[in-house]
Amino acid sequence: MKARSRLAWAGGCGFLMALAAATMCNPAKSQTPNQPTEQNAAQGTSAATQNNKAFAIDSEMLTYSAMDAEGATVACNVARNLGAADDKCAPRGGMSNASGVVIVAGGSNALADFQLWRSDISTMDILTARANRYCPQQSQRGLISSIESMLSGFPVSQALSVAKALFTTTSVTTPLAGDILDQTLMNDVAGHLRAAGVPVVVPDTYMPHSLVTVNEARSPFLSKFLALMNARGCVDVKAEEPADQAKPQVGTPDRQSEIAAEREKRSVALGIDAFLQTLTEPEVSAMPEQPASTLPVAQPPTISHLNAVMRADGLAQEMGFDAKSAAGDNSPWDVLWLKSLESGGDVVASDNMIKGSKNNYTGGAVGTYALFQLNGELQCSGVFYNLAGPVLLTDIPKFVDGTQTAGPGRLVGGCTPK
Repeated sequence: MKARSRLAWAGGCGFLMALAAATMCNPAKSQTPNQPTEQNAAQGTSAATQNNKAFAIDSEMLTYSAMDAEGATVACNVARNLGAADDKCAPRGGMSNASGVVIVAGGSNALADFQLWRSDISTMDILTARANRYCPQQSQRGLISSIESMLSGFPVSQALSVAKALFTTTSVTTPLAGDILDQTLMNDVAGHLRAAGVPVVVPDTYMPHSLVTVNEARSPFLSKFLALMNARGCVDVKAEEPADQAKPQVGTPDRQSEIAAEREKRSVALGIDAFLQTLTEPEVSAMPEQPASTLPVAQPPTISHLNAVMRADGLAQEMGFDAKSAAGDNSPWDVLWLKSLESGGDVVASDNMIKGSKNNYTGGAVGTYALFQLNGELQCSGVFYNLAGPVLLTDIPKFVDGTQTAGPGRLVGGCTPK
C-alpha cells in the first residue's frame, strides 16, 4: 500500500517537475496578465491592428442580409403609413394611389439644391411682378420662345454669359458624407417600397430628367426665367448721369411722377441684372481646414448656381411642380431620410480535441430614418437594427441560395398613419 502511494506520488511529482521545467524553458509564459512584457505588448498591438483590418466575406454577407431585413421592415412601416400596404405589408395595389417618396441620405445635396431652386423661383416671381407694372398691355404676349429674343434687352456681355450658362451641360458626381452603406441602404429600401406600390425617386443615385433634353414647357425654372426676361425689356431705361442726380427734382407733378417711375424701373433692372449674374457664379463648398500632417482630401466638384438649380428643377418636375401651379405643401410626395450608423460582424473560431474545430460567423447593422411631409411635419422616425447569426461556415451557402434568411429587423420608433 505504501509502495503504491509512493509510486503515485512519484508520478505526480514527475509531472509537476516536467511542468516546472517547461515553465522555466518558457519564462515569458510565466508572466501574469498584469505584467506583460514589452514583446507581448508589441505583439498585442500588431494583432489588434490586424483585427481592425480583418475582412471576411462570410461575415459581410450576413451583415448585408441583416441590413436587407432592416430595409424591408422600414419600407413596410413607411408603406403602411402612406396607405400603400396593409397591416401584413401586402401591397394594396395601384401604383398611382400611393404618395411618392424622395429618398435622401445623410450627406445629400438634393435638399440644398431644392432650397436654392425655391429661393430663385420666389426671387424671379417678385422681380417679374415689379417689372410687369411697366410693360404695356399689348406686350403681354406670353412667354418668349427663342433664346435670341429673350436676351435682346440685355447688355452684350451679360447676354453672352447667361446664354453660355444655359447651353452648357455639366455632369457632376457629388460624393456623400457617409460610407457606401448609405447608398446601399437607400437602394435596398427603395426596392422594397417600389415592390409595395410606392413611387420612388433617389436623387443621389439619379437626379430625375438629368439625361433628357430640357423642356421649356415643363420646366418650372425656365418658365419663370423666360417670363423674367420678357419683363426685363420693360424696365430698360437710359442710365442716369451723375450730374442729373445732383440736380433738384422740380417740375409738374406728372414730371415728378415720371422721374420716380424711371428710378423705380432702374432699380428693378439692376435687381434683375444682379440676379442673372449670380446664375453664372460657381457654388464652392466650404472645406474645413486640414492639419498639416494629414493627406490632402479630394476637393468637391465646383458647379455653377444655374447647374445646381437645374438639377433641382428636374426633381421638381417629377414631383409635379409647374410654373402655373402652387402645389407647395399640398404635394403628395414625402421625403425619407436614411442614415447607416454602424455595421460589422464577428468570426468565432473554436477548437475541441473531441469535436474538432469550427467557425461561426455573425453580421449586423444599425441605422436611423425619418419620414417628412414637404411642409416639414414628421410622419415617422426611429432606429432600426438586426443581427444575423451565429452561422456555421457550412451554412453560409444557404444564405446565398435563399434557403436560409436573416430574421426580421427590429424597428424602434413608429409612424402616425395618414
